Amino acid sequence: MRILVCMCILSGCLAAQDPAKQTKKAPAVLAIPKDAVQTTPGFYRWTDKDGKVWTYRVTPFGVTRWAADSVDMRRDAVDKHNAAAGRTTAVEAGDSIRFEQATPFGKRTWVRKKTELNETERKIWDLQQKNGTASRTAEKE
Repeated sequence: MRILVCMCILSGCLAAQDPAKQTKKAPAVLAIPKDAVQTTPGFYRWTDKDGKVWTYRVTPFGVTRWAADSVDMRRDAVDKHNAAAGRTTAVEAGDSIRFEQATPFGKRTWVRKKTELNETERKIWDLQQKNGTASRTAEKE
């Protein structure tokens, strides 16, 4: 009996709904404009009538679009990350160089022989020698 009453109430509620509210418009399908220029495979660049530059990308799920300015903001973030590499100091210790880098978790320190420096460490060492900030403890002793 309870089940019958619940089913009657449920069917009444469903019948009372406004059918106009049930129809939803599908979002417009995004397409690449005809006058867009392909920059790299799968990427397109297009300027709208207001002068705003858009970047389009073809993905397996369809076409995506974003403002080209946001890409420049990402490049700025990369530049800030490279500036963080500028917080690395190098101190000469005989035939080795001791590197110190400030990180969010504290100071990171490592030692490399001059002959075993990788490209990044060599750039840091050359930059500090050029700026005259590298201490030469071996010369003092």
